[in-house]
Amino acid sequence: MRTYLRISLALLIALALSTSASAQTTAGTAHDRFSLNAAVGPSFASLGTTFAATTGLEFNLTDRAAIVGEFGMLPRATFDNAAEIAPPLVGTDARRVNAYHWNGNVKVRPFDLGNASPYLTAGLGSFTADAVADTRTLNGVTVQDRRRASDFATNVGAGILYRVNDWLGVNADYRAFFVYRDADTPRVHRFTTGLALSLK
Repeated sequence: MRTYLRISLALLIALALSTSASAQTTAGTAHDRFSLNAAVGPSFASLGTTFAATTGLEFNLTDRAAIVGEFGMLPRATFDNAAEIAPPLVGTDARRVNAYHWNGNVKVRPFDLGNASPYLTAGLGSFTADAVADTRTLNGVTVQDRRRASDFATNVGAGILYRVNDWLGVNADYRAFFVYRDADTPRVHRFTTGLALSLK
């Protein structure tokens, strides 16, 4: 099992087992202003179809607006699909690209439709792409060539979260990342859907 999958599953289990603690908080306390959110599921992106995971710490400014510190990953995209954002590997063929983003966003939920909450979001941060070649063995030493490029990035998007209960939901999120690299600005479009967990 891959490391990123283990981390995602551990986070999901921790959030799932913590529901009794979150249910004990009373309305109107400072604890209600903060929530830890995680989402996992398939991603359909300009990098190709891959697994995606996102986690974020959300600070509610009002009932409708929040500031979110967010980390997300799109692992194991094929190099052909991700060549626009991937750093080149010299002297070897890249096999896959792992992409990560760190960003601070403003999220606005203009209204609710029953248990469904549509939202708009925008922010800035960084976007990192790792180009990874196949593992090779040279004279008994295992070598894996990697190249990393981290760049300033902005993002805009929209989505909807349908809450099954206080801690479990289903979400759909579209995001466009604008990666500022020298004179070029490659874009990454990502649509993710899957399970969303929340801990308050």
